[in-house]
Amino acid sequence: MLGIRGMLWVCVIAATSPGPALGQEPPVAKAAEPSLKAGMAAPAFQVETFLKGAPFKGFEKGRVYVVEFWATWCGPCLMAMPHLSELQREYAGKKVTICGVNVWQEHTYTEGTLGKVKAFVEAKGALMDYAVAYDGAVGFMADKWVKAAGRDGIPCSFVVDREGKIAWIGAPSLLDMVIDEVVRGVWDVSGGSERLAAAVKAYRDAGEKYKESVAAGDEAWAEAEKRYPALGRTRALKRVGAMLGAQRVAEACVLGGKMLEDGIKSKNLGLIQGVLEALDAPGALKEPAARELLLKAAKANFDLADAGEPGPHVVLARGYFFAGQVEKGRAEAKRALELAAPESRAGMEKWLKEIEEEAGK
Repeated sequence: MLGIRGMLWVCVIAATSPGPALGQEPPVAKAAEPSLKAGMAAPAFQVETFLKGAPFKGFEKGRVYVVEFWATWCGPCLMAMPHLSELQREYAGKKVTICGVNVWQEHTYTEGTLGKVKAFVEAKGALMDYAVAYDGAVGFMADKWVKAAGRDGIPCSFVVDREGKIAWIGAPSLLDMVIDEVVRGVWDVSGGSERLAAAVKAYRDAGEKYKESVAAGDEAWAEAEKRYPALGRTRALKRVGAMLGAQRVAEACVLGGKMLEDGIKSKNLGLIQGVLEALDAPGALKEPAARELLLKAAKANFDLADAGEPGPHVVLARGYFFAGQVEKGRAEAKRALELAAPESRAGMEKWLKEIEEEAGK
């Protein structure tokens, strides 16, 4: 069974009809030995055009840049956008520029490819509250950055320090600690990645403590936040998931409910979808409180997402099924299938039936 992130990703792919077919890998092979690594000078910044924000052609000394690679068909890329927007707003006054660069949009670029990406960016509005550029058919950025770094998937973020050197390469979900230390001038390129891995482990280990007791989990989590506060800002959803995984459902739903309210109030689709993902913890949805939270989050997701895509309808159908509102769930499932690309309908119909059956157990 696909989790919520997997379902959203596949539904986005089916709805946007990108160049890569459903299930295909991006059109780039992983390099055997990366020629671009942290500590090296950043390659030239060369794109076909900017779609949003102030254009730039190079890296200004004294300014920190985040170059984040994405495509409209990439579900995890879309989920990272609200967080990137938050970071740009937070660091706007500290000489930090975040720029999303569209790559791997289609196998074969046509005259309409740019138009598709433009329309997507315009529709996202404040959810992409940072500079956005289009690599284009030449694929300079995909080749000289992503492929050169040995990366075969997106989203992928590069942090360029104030001296124009690559400080770090990795997933946008881990940017908080990196940007914080690069901006403060304390990031260590040689050991930074190891420290970041240690921070991630500290929170993961803290989550495991919830299996002992809520008190043990809370104590370990507080210690992790004390040691790695910047990363902790994006670990709260992991905490909800850890609680659910440890069958501390009541406590998890209280925390998840507060986070959902924050997401609704700030119209943060990424946070809302994060709550949905946390509820995928094994066994969590056996509890009425978790099912109630799932439906509330599914409705919030639907209100902010594009109802012209099948994904929001799939998620809402799941919420209704687990809430025992079967007919409403079937209605949303039917709408999702109507919106899905023909080649993906059979698979989507199978997932929807599995969701209904799982909810009825």
